[in-house]
Amino acid sequence: MSDSHSGPTNLATDSANVAVQAEAIHGPVNVYQVEATPSPEVTFAAGLNSLRAGMAPEARVHISNAVVKGNYVNGHSCFYLLLALLSGRTLQQVPPKEIAMLRRVRGAVKSDDEWAGAIKLVDHLLTSRPTEGGAVGLDQELQHLADEQRNDVLQHLEMFLDSSAEDALWARAFDAARRDRYANDRTRRAWKFFQPEPVGARVRPADPVLIGLGTWTGATATTALALVTVGFIGATAWQHTGAAAVSALLALAAGCYGSVRSGAEWRCRKERRQAKDHEYQRRPAATPRGDGFASKIDHQFNHYFALYTPHGVNKARWLSETAGVRRALRDEVVTIYRESTVNAKQVAWLTRYLVADVARRWQAGKLRDYRKELRVPLSRKAMCVLAAIAAAAAGAFLVWSGAHVDPVIVSLAALVAMASVWCAARVWLRIATEHKRHSADKAEKKILLAGRQAAFDRWKRKLADRPDDLEMARWLECDRKALMEQAMSLYRLKRQDVLAHAFIEAPATPSYDRARIENGPWRYSKYKILLFLLTKDGVRQYTVHLDFQQATFRSRARTNYRYDAFTSVQVAQTDNGENVFELTLTNGDPIKVKVTDPPTDVTKHEDETPLGASQRTLDTAGLDNALHVLEGVAAEGKEWITFERRREKVRLAEVSKAVNAIFA
Repeated sequence: MSDSHSGPTNLATDSANVAVQAEAIHGPVNVYQVEATPSPEVTFAAGLNSLRAGMAPEARVHISNAVVKGNYVNGHSCFYLLLALLSGRTLQQVPPKEIAMLRRVRGAVKSDDEWAGAIKLVDHLLTSRPTEGGAVGLDQELQHLADEQRNDVLQHLEMFLDSSAEDALWARAFDAARRDRYANDRTRRAWKFFQPEPVGARVRPADPVLIGLGTWTGATATTALALVTVGFIGATAWQHTGAAAVSALLALAAGCYGSVRSGAEWRCRKERRQAKDHEYQRRPAATPRGDGFASKIDHQFNHYFALYTPHGVNKARWLSETAGVRRALRDEVVTIYRESTVNAKQVAWLTRYLVADVARRWQAGKLRDYRKELRVPLSRKAMCVLAAIAAAAAGAFLVWSGAHVDPVIVSLAALVAMASVWCAARVWLRIATEHKRHSADKAEKKILLAGRQAAFDRWKRKLADRPDDLEMARWLECDRKALMEQAMSLYRLKRQDVLAHAFIEAPATPSYDRARIENGPWRYSKYKILLFLLTKDGVRQYTVHLDFQQATFRSRARTNYRYDAFTSVQVAQTDNGENVFELTLTNGDPIKVKVTDPPTDVTKHEDETPLGASQRTLDTAGLDNALHVLEGVAAEGKEWITFERRREKVRLAEVSKAVNAIFA
């Protein structure tokens, strides 16, 4: 953690992961959103962003609205309309009504348009065959495209590389994936996407000055009575000793003032030290049950106190000796942030800072330095005692002098004066102590807030280069290509050996972080990716766990089965709203994968629903194409591939005719 660099050497870093599912929604971010009455340009931009994020269905809606309804027609928009219609699916999955949209932009692009070559490449990619040398020509056309155009073609027309191109195009796609997979400092920045927008620094405000009306009334009454009785004694004494009585009155007033003032500081320091002692000696209460804010904060403190154990210290001793301060800090965070709009993960930065600060002070032997700071100096105690003695001596002198004039009345007045002065001193001591306590609390809170604000600013700076959703989508696409290359190498397959393929991306249980931007799909810190390769000999299933933040594959598993081993393929929704992919084979247990989490009502945007977020996540998971391929195989066996290509011939002619009609 950035806040702990100067502390114990083994304190965790800012990217330390808590083994719980966390949620973060970044927004408002106007990437996939459009205004109430957007211009065609804005609508197209939102569609293009959606396409690059893997949300092809939403991209088709936005881009078609911009091109067809908004008349935003040019080479750029026509090219991405084509990609949106074809992205992530085969021609058989493209509805005729969507192909008909292409006819509405007939003659919209001139042959010398900078996007004309890219549009022609799409047509050639659909219609070429490897036996005709199409792959070589396509590769040359691809080299002439700009980097942006080339990357988008390789990403969104992946389905058509199975039947239309050979190793050259896929080698280019793999090269681009290797180049971009770690681009833009991914391993240092990716984890930041899963961090929610932090809530600002706060401290519990200092308790107000608590002096009731009864206290003020008592102070006024006792003070008035003391002034009357002492004044009477002083006036009587003046008749006997003259100027000496005046000096004694001044000494009495000064002594009382000095005694109360120094006594207030003495008492204030003592009470503050006792309060902190009590706070540091409290034992933690039982961990709250449930999934509420207080429970999550409690888990955070328990986790980080265990994680931040100072080097070379027994963990049990550390946890035992810091139990009280842990409880105190936990209670403070719960109190000042417990509101419906705050997620516990949004204040995790503060928890880490507070725990790291305790660890630093504990290891330096300064955890209880407050006892030294609040120790009452001997000089202050002496001043309080001497001032009280001086006041008592001055009062005795006045009573002695006054008794020479009227012993009975002065003696009675002295008894009343002693009682009233004593009571007044006690009340004013309480009032002065409370004001000093309030001033000391305010000063302490100001220092605490400054430290927390500095920690918050450091955390904000650390998150300043958080990747956007488009970067996350590009990295995930590169991971898919890397997995494809790895699987082909593992199975010793060439590109022409793969008749069709499909991906399914799902969160890797049991623990992962997830986050999204408003109107975007959920992104996960850990994925389980299933790759299905259809070859002439059967299906090759390659399953890996992807640590997205580090861009590493783990827990690889290989499964091979014949085409006739398929029994059924489905996506079922559980009672809690999870979407589960299930592939049933004739032998063995069904293959089940949780593709999306249950919809959760965590959105801040009034037009966005939890089900909408879940559906967008399904759209980016590759599920539609996987179902299309695997359901076809389950129904028709190996012959599905041949039948599918026959079925696509008519659709291919329609698409090719519509694409060629775009040119003027």
